[in-house]
Amino acid sequence: MDANSAALLRQMRAELQRVSQELLNTRTHVAELARRPRSISEEIDAIPGRRLVYTLSGEQSFTASQDGTRGNPINMLVSQDGPFVMTHYPLVGWTPNLPSNAANFGIWSPTRSYPMPTQQRQMLATSSAYSTTMDVIDISYELIDSGSQRNFQNITVGGGLLSQADHLIPLPVPTLFQPNTTVSIIITYHNILFGTNGEDTTGGLLHVDLPGYRIAQM
Repeated sequence: MDANSAALLRQMRAELQRVSQELLNTRTHVAELARRPRSISEEIDAIPGRRLVYTLSGEQSFTASQDGTRGNPINMLVSQDGPFVMTHYPLVGWTPNLPSNAANFGIWSPTRSYPMPTQQRQMLATSSAYSTTMDVIDISYELIDSGSQRNFQNITVGGGLLSQADHLIPLPVPTLFQPNTTVSIIITYHNILFGTNGEDTTGGLLHVDLPGYRIAQM
């Protein structure tokens, strides 16, 4: 064997050894990944089906007589076509809907007086300049997976932990709801303050949106 052939053989052996070592490293890495538990996001991503942007929604009417009370569940049914993945904290708004000539009829508002400073809240409740024109409510809520009877908190969640129309707040982890389950949200009305301007609001419509996406499997 001449010198060139010997050099080429040594080069091929070195390359083969390098490839063998890379293959061994890859097998070791794959084995480590196989032993590692999948994250919640990875488990959801592994579910087969087409991802479709979707908002699970529900509504409830209320009146001033419910001030300080816990309302009936607002039930939202997940489609039988596939699970629903909730990605952000609920978005809850309300609008006066009674009477039809109410001063703020049909105008959407948030469901909390926070972050309004205390002084402004006091003026809202006592000053004629505020109290005759403004309608304000404050709520807390419970979120329940009725299919599993799982309540997602130990007590009601304060109204500060809600998405806003101009700022959707991501959940710590995406939450999966199985097909055909019912997602329930229960509202506690801590404060209902309706204006007194001769066209008083007497009732409102509360609207709940759970942002996320569907996994269509049919």
